[in-house]
Amino acid sequence: MMEWLLVSKWLVVLAVLAVVGAPLSAWLFPRLPRRGAAFSLPVTLVGLATVVFLVGQLTFGVHTVAFGVLTVAGASAIAYRQGARPDWRAVAGAYAVFLAGFLLLAFFRGASPGITPRGGEQFLHFGLVKTLTRTEALPPEDFWYAGRELRYYYGTQLQVTSLSLLTDTPLRYGFNLGVATFYGVLVVSAYGLAGAVTSAAGRSYRLGGMLGVFFVALGGALTTTVRLIFGLLPTETALAYGRAVFGFAAERSGQTYPEMYQSMSDIDTWFWWYTRYVVPDTLQEFPMYSFVKSDLHGHTLSTGYIVLAGALAFSYYRLDADQRGRRLAVLFGGLGVVAGVFGFMNTWSLPTAVGLTWLAVAAADAHPTTLLPDRVGSRLRGPDPTLSRLHRLAAEAWRVALAVVPAVVVGAIGYAIASPFLVFGYVPENEGVGFLPPRTALAEFLVVYGALLLLFAGFVWYRGWPRVRKSDLRWQLATALAGVVAVGALLTVPSFPVLAITGPILLGAWWLVRTDRAGFEGVLLVAGVGLILSLELVFAKVAPWPEGPARWNTSLKVAVQGWTLAGAAAGGVAALLLADAWDALAGVRARVETRTTAATEGSGDRRHIGKQIVTAVLAGVLVVAVVLASAPFPVLAGYNEMGPVLADDSEFSLDGLETHDRWRGAQMDAIYWLDDRDGRPVVLEAPGQRYQWSSPVATLTGLPTLVGWAHHQRNYRPDEWVGYRVNATTVVYDENWRWSDAASVLRRHNVAYVYDGAVENETYGDTLRDLEEQPGLSVAFENNVVTIYRVNHSTLPEGTWVDAEP
Repeated sequence: MMEWLLVSKWLVVLAVLAVVGAPLSAWLFPRLPRRGAAFSLPVTLVGLATVVFLVGQLTFGVHTVAFGVLTVAGASAIAYRQGARPDWRAVAGAYAVFLAGFLLLAFFRGASPGITPRGGEQFLHFGLVKTLTRTEALPPEDFWYAGRELRYYYGTQLQVTSLSLLTDTPLRYGFNLGVATFYGVLVVSAYGLAGAVTSAAGRSYRLGGMLGVFFVALGGALTTTVRLIFGLLPTETALAYGRAVFGFAAERSGQTYPEMYQSMSDIDTWFWWYTRYVVPDTLQEFPMYSFVKSDLHGHTLSTGYIVLAGALAFSYYRLDADQRGRRLAVLFGGLGVVAGVFGFMNTWSLPTAVGLTWLAVAAADAHPTTLLPDRVGSRLRGPDPTLSRLHRLAAEAWRVALAVVPAVVVGAIGYAIASPFLVFGYVPENEGVGFLPPRTALAEFLVVYGALLLLFAGFVWYRGWPRVRKSDLRWQLATALAGVVAVGALLTVPSFPVLAITGPILLGAWWLVRTDRAGFEGVLLVAGVGLILSLELVFAKVAPWPEGPARWNTSLKVAVQGWTLAGAAAGGVAALLLADAWDALAGVRARVETRTTAATEGSGDRRHIGKQIVTAVLAGVLVVAVVLASAPFPVLAGYNEMGPVLADDSEFSLDGLETHDRWRGAQMDAIYWLDDRDGRPVVLEAPGQRYQWSSPVATLTGLPTLVGWAHHQRNYRPDEWVGYRVNATTVVYDENWRWSDAASVLRRHNVAYVYDGAVENETYGDTLRDLEEQPGLSVAFENNVVTIYRVNHSTLPEGTWVDAEP
């Protein structure tokens, strides 16, 4: 009963936030169908995150969150006074879509709600939300590295913490409710963007929205379908040709190649975790996969805001040239603010906001120079595209080049908003950008993205072929020959197979957009496929590079963004193809009904009707095939996670710590005792190992410890610093060290409590010091598994132990 009350209160607050942001959303999306009602809640959440982050640099708490809500409400009130009138019925409908997504993910998490250390970063992220509730200003102290400020993206956790504070929800529930909230935001944003794109083309908003939700938030990579198909083949044939399908997954799992084939090609033994392992040394995730994993990673939970950025780009694209002020506001006040949130939530997404700005400004009917005052813009207009084909190409190139300028400004605004994180030393270390990493083999690329690319290729052909057929024959032949040569060269000489496949689709889609044969779905296509292609061209020099795979982190953070935008494009493309197919069949039926039958028509008319029928059937078959190919992952992943719970008739819960209460009750009693301490006293516990039940005190209380998961810290701090902390902790726990040296560690790091539990006994074994007998320590808490010692600094012996950390 209590959980239902918590969920209900959470949803009521989110409904209020959607209402608060509705006028502001209507102002930002004046030319979009339903006045941007679907983006009311995302707009509020972005505004709230921005205010909380900036004001939080001075003071953080529930008062900061309340001030953020009031600030967004004030901006909405101004928008309302300026005539931004929401479509309230559409706002309610959009909230219903959000609610459907929220409940789906909440139900999914309810089957397995545990915040666990295995597989993902749930332990890390829960520690972040806990430590944020204890901080008085941002950035918080690193709970896994006491005395130092956090060096990790904390924007996602900041938002979950803010909503938990606003709704007075314990974080053991707020963690899972936060994941469900961001999934709902992704669902409603995908519905709104794909629906608006489809509606702008004169087609069904609802059809486009539903297909957008499917491709963005539900559908998975082609990988699962291909693996299951291989399971239908003779074993010898499957093993002979399946290395690209199962090889990397086998490497990551530790299984042999035949073992991985057997397990992942059978529905009964298939497991969702290995779906992202196809392209060697990369992680090819898509939104549904990331939400099944259900941690609070910024690259996962920012996907809804990626769609919001796409919607803002669409809003700009739809505005007329004479609406200069509104266009500037949408770019710099809309996309600029979203870019700022990306800066401290998932910096990898900031360039995506810049790229969407660039594409939208370049593709819009309004020339980029119309963003400037007339006296300046008229001088920069460039070549006259009406003079010749060469002038038209030069004008298009100049337009694309000019669009870089507002895109850079959006990036600068985002960087400025996120500067407390990006500029002042709290961003993870990196060594810049590298070029031309190891590239992807064509077979592996198609195993992941083949279904989407087939849909896009079919759309480009369908919309482009009638125009190509009517062009000059010499132009057709020259273009075809150049294309064949270019693709052949990319496949052979520099070994760029992904560019060979995606390049023609990208060029074709952009040509369709600029010749009015496609709408904004073409821009989203270019953005999504372009991001996926970028993995073949550039990579960020961050861990595990240079020792590990160059593209590991880059692919994890960028591929999911590419899928998100490509999925939004696929929703629009699929809806338009289905609508055109329906119209074609309806037209044929109308002609039959009016007795304009083949018996009274000429052969030309019969051929025309035949082509209409064939085209309609092919379009319908293509869309249905791509949908079916994308559907197995969510179905099987749901069965993996929820099937055992449903079979056992177990209760669903959103309590992320209940499983630890059940299996580690004594340790949890000690941890809850520490969690009740005020302030941020430093607690010493054994150094942690990644993806294991270790550093539980710091993780589950948010209290700082000397060093938590050491491997994680080595990604953000010098090895010698982390090594010092590990050694210093050993000095306290290991009886082979003098207690006076241990006392100097406790004094230097202002340790308030020393935790002696199961992990410490396992880590130090027979060498664990008898802490109860040491001067300066007294028992503060004790049960049959854990003893917690309070440190009395005034009675600690003098010591001089010092190591290398500054």
